[in-house]
Amino acid sequence: MGNDEEREPEENERRALRTWLEELRGRDLSDSEVEEAAQRLAAAGSVGLPVLLAHLTDPVEDPALLAVTSQALRVWPRPYPVERLLALLRKREMGALAKALILRVLEGYGLDTRDPTVLGVAIDLEEHELRGGDGGNGHGDAEP
Repeated sequence: MGNDEEREPEENERRALRTWLEELRGRDLSDSEVEEAAQRLAAAGSVGLPVLLAHLTDPVEDPALLAVTSQALRVWPRPYPVERLLALLRKREMGALAKALILRVLEGYGLDTRDPTVLGVAIDLEEHELRGGDGGNGHGDAEP
């Protein structure tokens, strides 16, 4: 029972953060409002991290919430949530904007996001068509 009692304040804080963030959804936030919200989330630490990451996986990519989320992750204190962000990048349902923001955050943490061994991201070429004007050979000239 003691374990549940310990988690209750954390869950209450998470609920309060979720409610507060929902009030920001759809708003045109100023830079100072984004920064203020980001600092509040970063200060919440491990209690706020699940709330923060949930906005990256939201199928409705709200620009205000993504701005706050990415800024909060940029000012996040060590230890950085690198593994959790890498796990999100591997999810197929992640939106393109959210993935781009995660890559920028990881670069800010010092990771070389162009190195495929760092990200461990693989592309299944069976599922994707390669398109472009180079004939598919990567040199700009079509092969006969």
